Amino acid sequence: MSDPVSRRGFLRGTVAGTAGVATLATVGPRLAEAASQAAPPTRDIVSVACTVNGRSQAVTVGADEPVVDMVRERLGLKGTKLSCGSGTCGACTVLVDGSPQCSCLLPAVALEGRSLTTVEGIAPQGHLHPVQRAFMAKDALQCGYCTPGFVVEASAFHDAWRAAHGTQEPSRDEVAQALAGHLCRCGAYEAIYAAVQAACRGEHDRGDPLPPRVEARDKVTGAARYTVDVQVEGMLRGRILRSPHAAAVLTRLDTAAAQALDGVSAVVRFVDDGGRVRYADQEVAAVAARDEDTARRGLALLLPEWQVLPHVLDIASAQAEGAPLVWELPKDAPSSAEGATLSGKWNANVRGPASSSILGKPGRADKKIERARTEGRLQSGTFQTQVQVHGALEPHAVIAWWKDAPADLPRGELPRPTVELWVSTQAVHDLAQDVAQRWKLRQQDVRVHAEHVGGGFGAKASLSMELVAAVELSRLAQAPVRIVPDRAEELSVGGNRPSHELQVEVAATADGALDAVRSVAHGSSGVAVGAVTGMIARLLYKSDDKRLEDYDVVTNTPPSRPMRGPGGPPAIFALEQVVDQVARSRGEDSITLRRRWDGHPGRLRLYDWIESLPAWAGRAGLPREGRYRQGVGLACANWFVFIDRGARVQIEASSDGIVAASACQDMGNGSRTVVATAVSEVLGLRPTDIQVRFGDSRDVPGVMSAGSRTTASMGPAATEAATELVEELSELARDSLGWDDVIAVPGGLQHGGSTVPWAQVLAATGPVTTLGRRRRDPGGYFIPFAPSGVNIGKDLAAAVQLTHVEVDTWLGKTRVLGAWVGLAAGRIRVPTLARSQVEGGVVQGIGYALYEERHLDPVTGQLLSRNMDDYRIPGIGDVPPIEVRFDDQALDGVLDGGVGIGEVCTIPTAASIANAVFDATGWRPATLPIRPDRVLEARS
Repeated sequence: MSDPVSRRGFLRGTVAGTAGVATLATVGPRLAEAASQAAPPTRDIVSVACTVNGRSQAVTVGADEPVVDMVRERLGLKGTKLSCGSGTCGACTVLVDGSPQCSCLLPAVALEGRSLTTVEGIAPQGHLHPVQRAFMAKDALQCGYCTPGFVVEASAFHDAWRAAHGTQEPSRDEVAQALAGHLCRCGAYEAIYAAVQAACRGEHDRGDPLPPRVEARDKVTGAARYTVDVQVEGMLRGRILRSPHAAAVLTRLDTAAAQALDGVSAVVRFVDDGGRVRYADQEVAAVAARDEDTARRGLALLLPEWQVLPHVLDIASAQAEGAPLVWELPKDAPSSAEGATLSGKWNANVRGPASSSILGKPGRADKKIERARTEGRLQSGTFQTQVQVHGALEPHAVIAWWKDAPADLPRGELPRPTVELWVSTQAVHDLAQDVAQRWKLRQQDVRVHAEHVGGGFGAKASLSMELVAAVELSRLAQAPVRIVPDRAEELSVGGNRPSHELQVEVAATADGALDAVRSVAHGSSGVAVGAVTGMIARLLYKSDDKRLEDYDVVTNTPPSRPMRGPGGPPAIFALEQVVDQVARSRGEDSITLRRRWDGHPGRLRLYDWIESLPAWAGRAGLPREGRYRQGVGLACANWFVFIDRGARVQIEASSDGIVAASACQDMGNGSRTVVATAVSEVLGLRPTDIQVRFGDSRDVPGVMSAGSRTTASMGPAATEAATELVEELSELARDSLGWDDVIAVPGGLQHGGSTVPWAQVLAATGPVTTLGRRRRDPGGYFIPFAPSGVNIGKDLAAAVQLTHVEVDTWLGKTRVLGAWVGLAAGRIRVPTLARSQVEGGVVQGIGYALYEERHLDPVTGQLLSRNMDDYRIPGIGDVPPIEVRFDDQALDGVLDGGVGIGEVCTIPTAASIANAVFDATGWRPATLPIRPDRVLEARS
């Protein structure tokens, strides 16, 4: 197989993937014998003479090696990223003779005599390209993993555009067409549009900007290092053998042949002979070897034998009478919840109900619902939502290095192993604790690194099986082991949002007050439990008369993990459509009704803004006949205030600079910038003057990036650390330097009528270290204790979204024409980054509403949507103009006056789109995604 596309597809889909394992296990002894005797793969090695980033080079490559491997592994140019491996996402884009190319599909031998430019070569000698400057200035990035590919493509477009059009601005459609081959899972498209247009206008031809994101330069130049970029000397490559069946007993697995294969260093098993697997792609065993090819050959020698069992893949089949049990012992079912799992009784594959009717009167709600039904005051609906996959562009990469204690320890010192990990994680500090607990180690003997994280939406918040496999393999091999799941594995077992079936009923009184709400939801988190929607439905409209019940339905599918606003999008998709029905049944508009029901003061102010928008004021004049029909829809959402009072920030200050350190991480949500901004505000410096050290569990405890807790926890801790620094330096200046008249002012200390900059103060006093912690909120908490170490505030973050859509009733396509999002979350510390977060949340909500859907083979349970062509996420051309409005009136009950926004901004989007589709067509979308076939079927 000389063609690189065929080679990569064969290796990923046949040998390393589920299909290959199943085939080798079933085709008979002749193929098994051939596999066991196979020689190592032979590759023709050739030398390619080309120019790389302006330098002539001769590079030795394999004849079938793609350019991305040559660039990353042989040349060490890690700015070029590998994500999809199929030419879909654009992260690996390079320039060949000035033309953008996907380097994962291009053979390295095709570079002979040609010029190759990677993102590192876009800015020779550190002189940034106008596109790079614009990306920094407009914050056209979040996690930054896709950014090098965008920058390379956009720079080529910019240069060609300027040559042809001067400083004329390209349209959104022209920018979208140029960047159509690129995906950003964080959803930074709005700022990317703005950056490319600004660069083409000539606004960034000279002078590097002061970026709102402190790590922006590293990300636009390819200097930012992610786990997939880390190289450790002597590192082995690990691969995981996965089940080809949704339910089966492993009758036999012989590891001897794999262990005997030259180059294989370790084999571990996760399922014993006679053990059960409960979903396709479940981890069965793993191999560590000197290289990827040898690891894959080792997997092919394992040859598992199976007794295939009946399975259930969806909510309906799992509840059917006589359905096979997913768990014989229900207590073994894992939890997919971000926090504690609500209690519930088991009945076969169903667990529940778990009630969110806390302090309410569900019995009275039932009576009111039934009375409203008989009096014609009840509105109801049944809704279904699909499985949404996290799909971060950087997969769950991990390098584990287990080091046994040396044999020659000093007398009396106990031998203790240590573990060092490089992980793409949302929880540096918590993960170190989890690893120490699982392997019975001291926490100080575990070290976790995560310098940059390429996207994380909840699936990277816990200890994953990739990490378990890497640690176990490293322990056996006594060498570092690297495991990076491919895109098919990531889409299968990398994490997903549960599917749901919801029945919602809402009763209004005769005078239009909220009477009662009843919601019964059946959610499937795969083999796991914890799919709760009622808690989110409880937050939105104040009433004691609610019955909110959740049932878990376990299936033979991969376990879910918390995903941005867990439980929120499906709950609000159902509830807010029924609320829309109530308003229409009463002849009222959506805002009039909601003003009456809504008790959130910030959102009540935001309704004024919505009413002032031309899209709202002109809604009556939209076309609602003919082929193209338009409508607008409104939806609201609330989210909890989560506070982790364990947050710490340490400042190490010297004449060389000021470093703020914490065992936190930044996955694109801007945590580094939040800390830098908090410190700079106290010291009177620029955020870029503060160096932030994140991603090392050896630093003081940071917080998990989940549940919108990071900013509200880390910001106040950083403020306190900086305040203590100012106080200590002022005291040192008085006591040690004799500056009796010293006063702290922005930028330094005032002494003798002039300001002494902090660097000079520190040169005189010597280094100073201070520690800040997250103090108690003045308003107290909803409950006196902290579940899972997190306090729940009495305030709520609130959102309201208006969406304008167009529905093509001939082709069934729904297009979002505009979105307006209002957030009431108190003080916004870094508005530019906050706006980027909100825009990204809306983009992910658009994907949930219109495109994203996991597909499984009903016979085998194997994933069918195994690549980023078949699992569709929004591209830049799918994104409308998004306007964000912050009601930033400080929240008095919260320290520092502001809370997180990462969850609440994505929760109302699907409901808002669905209400807009109804407004346009008169058809109520009850099932997500709102696919063209569903639109056409409803309109026929």
